[in-house]
Amino acid sequence: MSHDIQKKTIQTEGGSPESGSLTSASEKKSLRLRIREIVWDSLDRSLEERKLIFKLDIFILTWAGFTYFSKNLNSGNVSNAYVSGMKEDLNVVGNEYQTFTTMWTIGYVISQIPSQLICTRIRPSLWCPSWELLWVIVTFATAAVKTPYQLYACRFLVGLAEGTFYPAVHTVLGGWYTKRELAKRASIFFASAFVGSMFSGYLQAALYTGMDGTGYYALPDLPSNTRVGWLTSEEKQLARKRMIDGGKGQDKPFTWSGIRRILGKWHFWVYTAYYTENIGGYMNLWLKSFKTYSVPQINTYPTVINAVTIVTTLSYGWTSDALQLRSPIVYFSLTVCLFAALNLAIWDGVPFGLKWASFYLTGFAQGSGPIFLTMVNEACATDTLERKFILGTTNSVAYAFKAWIPLLTYNTEKAPRFLLGNSVTVGLIACAAATLTLAVWLQRRDAACSKENNTEGQGDLAIEDHSWAAMT
Repeated sequence: MSHDIQKKTIQTEGGSPESGSLTSASEKKSLRLRIREIVWDSLDRSLEERKLIFKLDIFILTWAGFTYFSKNLNSGNVSNAYVSGMKEDLNVVGNEYQTFTTMWTIGYVISQIPSQLICTRIRPSLWCPSWELLWVIVTFATAAVKTPYQLYACRFLVGLAEGTFYPAVHTVLGGWYTKRELAKRASIFFASAFVGSMFSGYLQAALYTGMDGTGYYALPDLPSNTRVGWLTSEEKQLARKRMIDGGKGQDKPFTWSGIRRILGKWHFWVYTAYYTENIGGYMNLWLKSFKTYSVPQINTYPTVINAVTIVTTLSYGWTSDALQLRSPIVYFSLTVCLFAALNLAIWDGVPFGLKWASFYLTGFAQGSGPIFLTMVNEACATDTLERKFILGTTNSVAYAFKAWIPLLTYNTEKAPRFLLGNSVTVGLIACAAATLTLAVWLQRRDAACSKENNTEGQGDLAIEDHSWAAMT
């Protein structure tokens, strides 16, 4: 009987006698499927899985993308309004312009972590769209402000409402998509915001009207508790199976013991510390300082930065999923942004054209954010509470830094040269790279330990099988 076991082992490891003749056909098929997978990852799936992924893309990505589009459209218009007459209309003086952003950031930071914890007990499909309605109301009310202080209040409330959105979407994406699919969807979602930054304000009303309330229908919660009508019971079961096969843990509600467990692991401390990179986007103030560019030029030339961000974001997503690479793409983004930030920090002696190019190169920065959050989604997949919590803390800490660093380092009165701000940015990029390196090392250490434990377990099982075979 031991001979039979040995024979099975040889056949399993070496393949059947005919396997050599099938190798060439198998390689050709793999190459064909690989190309289709790179173009779009569901093309090589079963009909049932393709239909499921198609529905998820239509409902989740369409809702999330258009909503994020409108949010960034609104944020971008504050900057455009400032250089187009708002400064004079509201009598904005000193560093009040920077305070508009800071008030939004404070609201944004405050709401994220509590919202992520609440979403473990309240359905995201109810919680998130309700905040969307508040956002719409406050955004329209902004048109009636008469003083900078009234705008401070509106920007705070807008930020408070927006803070629930971004980490919740990444939570939903990580709950429905596998490793082969996640980075692309996260990048598509993120890129939609920068499309919004490239359009003028008249589109806002149409978006508010068109997207108002759609989240209640489109947002499917998570596979474990979804109740949307646009998925059949078989598709819901398939979605749950996909997540189980992908190593996703069971959804659990927030508890204080769960938070203590999270705080005792390195994931929280390292991932949260990474997301502190900050880079200023003040090309419009630089152009305005020349007194030679028209208002339309000042508003439109910087939109190329958004175009660069869109292209790089989508490129990062497709490359990341196709090659199953995460950290190398983030390293590339940090390297390009370090070069740009150095040029903007040096300033004196940097040619005009290189300054212009450096502003545009800052568009390489933000697109790596979805790839980093994909890393978090995957590393914390087995602990769903940890995954949701850290998706909130990473983004919250990033914007917590942006709430006060720009006030001290990107003082508007220092425009167009922000020596302190761009110097701090160089330091933060270096810190981000070091923190990412630590995270990668810890991930590899954990993977090696897991592999070693699995190998030892398999070795013990093999010894038991051998002993049993010898006895028989």
